Amino acid sequence: MVSLLVFACPQCRHFTNAPAGQRHRRCSYCGKIIDITKAMCAVFDTPNAASAAVREFNARGDNEFLAAVERSKDRVRALMPSTIIGIEDISSKGKAPVHVGKRKMLMEMLEKEARDKPCSLDHISELCREYKLEWFWVEDELLKLADSGLLVFPRPWTVQIVQSSEKKMEKAPEKTDVSREILATLREAGGTSSVKEILSQFEARGVNQTSVEDSLDKLMQSGAIFEPRPGVVSIV
Repeated sequence: MVSLLVFACPQCRHFTNAPAGQRHRRCSYCGKIIDITKAMCAVFDTPNAASAAVREFNARGDNEFLAAVERSKDRVRALMPSTIIGIEDISSKGKAPVHVGKRKMLMEMLEKEARDKPCSLDHISELCREYKLEWFWVEDELLKLADSGLLVFPRPWTVQIVQSSEKKMEKAPEKTDVSREILATLREAGGTSSVKEILSQFEARGVNQTSVEDSLDKLMQSGAIFEPRPGVVSIV
């Protein structure tokens, strides 16, 4: 039988559990995706024992939990998986820069991995390196997709795309080619600007993000602009 880990959500401080070996799960209380490898954990041998512990810790607070963590230290070390180093571990911490075509890459990944059946959050985090995406950025995007109805969490540690093609067509925002306007904006900025700043300026003009990103991709492919560093574009 698989042991279960009990831990607290770092955002809302409610306790929850997951099977030993899982590295991520969605908090049932506030929706945050929890990195279990960074949480203090207590180990329980059965689902009933873990569920009872969650109820007790949520009712009585941290003291009982900390005592259980102390008793479980050696077992937790043996049960938890080795940490996988992703792109976010070798790039600067904090808010991720907005790369050109970044959201398109995420959607391609999800279409491939989570369209026909649920995909584990752990597998999504492992693929981030292959797709050159920062996991902490992907976490936020998954929650936004869930809020918009494009994605569900069938279990707290899996995701799946659920939107039908008809619904997708119905909700897709109207796209506008703003390539010329982007070039004008870059010239006004001296030839170089962050993608984040460009998105912000066009959002203020009522242009949706998809239109701006598609126009940036078009300019990149045509050779009119290039990306001197992640999250920054310049006129050639």
